[in-house]
Amino acid sequence: MTDIDVHLIMSSIPEHFNAERAKGVSGVVQCTFSGEQASEWVIKIQDQTCSVEQGVASNPDLTIKADAEDGVNLLRGKLDPMQAYMLGKIKVFGDLALGMKLINFFDM
Repeated sequence: MTDIDVHLIMSSIPEHFNAERAKGVSGVVQCTFSGEQASEWVIKIQDQTCSVEQGVASNPDLTIKADAEDGVNLLRGKLDPMQAYMLGKIKVFGDLALGMKLINFFDM
């Protein structure tokens, strides 16, 4: 059992969003988490704003699939994206350039 509360962390993502770093970037990211705290989340970035809601996007630009703990650690900057991808801890589909930029948009 983990001390990480995926719902709390995902819900707080917009509070940690750095709008300046996201200038000129827009996209919809689907996060599909498995494990003890399995859940689906949609992160929308547009016009230097960020919103997060639980659910499934119909046509995301990027999809991240991971164990819930690894997924939130990735978004929090506590898990190196390249290393996690190479080790198979995360699977990424779609706009990989958006994925590489995504972790730099948050101060967590």
